[in-house]
Amino acid sequence: MGPCRVRKTIMIGTAMMKYMTKTREYAEVAKQQIDQVATEIERLQGKADKTIADLRAEYEHRIRDLTAEYDKELRTLRQMRFDAEARVTTLMNASGSAVDEVRSGVDAAINEMNDALARARKHFEDL
Repeated sequence: MGPCRVRKTIMIGTAMMKYMTKTREYAEVAKQQIDQVATEIERLQGKADKTIADLRAEYEHRIRDLTAEYDKELRTLRQMRFDAEARVTTLMNASGSAVDEVRSGVDAAINEMNDALARARKHFEDL
């Protein structure tokens, strides 16, 4: 091996060492950046989980409130219907001057029930 060949090998070796050192440094920096991204992903996942849990709790609360509200309105409407049916039964058994009085009570009950039904429909549509 001549002196030129040795010198060329040393130069290649030195360049290779510089290249490998730069590659390692780059790889370390890249790994740090990837780790930072992974940390940010985990932070965002935690934030998303909390947001979803908060929304779920809020919607469940709203559903309970609406269910109670609907149940109350529907109970009221059913009671009004039963009351109106009772008045019709009374009307069918009425005689004489009581018929007109009971008839006006039936009419009032039906009007009241229709008004309540219209309010309930509007309320349900607004949601």
